[in-house]
Amino acid sequence: MDSRLIAFSRLLQIMDELRERCPWDQKQTFETLRNLTIEETYEMADAITDKDYKSLEGELGDLFLHLVFYSKIAEEQKAFTLTAVLDGICDKLIYRHPHIYSDTIVADETEVKANWEKLKLKEGKKSILEGVP
Repeated sequence: MDSRLIAFSRLLQIMDELRERCPWDQKQTFETLRNLTIEETYEMADAITDKDYKSLEGELGDLFLHLVFYSKIAEEQKAFTLTAVLDGICDKLIYRHPHIYSDTIVADETEVKANWEKLKLKEGKKSILEGVP
């Protein structure tokens, strides 16, 4: 098995065990994790700014934990599943990259970005990339 899948599976197993057996982890909710996630995101941004790639590695791990944690809570509440989250982002990436997964032809990164914006507008979403040169 791909080492990435093994590592991800290990994280999922650990999260299941923590939610089952750790009093602190059992009490966490979307709301209690929110500020911690924001803090971790800032720490990741700082590591990028500082070009501290060892710290970035750790901060990415912290964010993976948070994403798995939110998904675990959602599964417990029957709101959504981690599988749905992952399938959703895969479907979105395929849809928004027709130059890779369909017959759209692009000349450069500018055309990729323009297509991305058109597809977002079709979805009725405002892009975070608006105004970015």
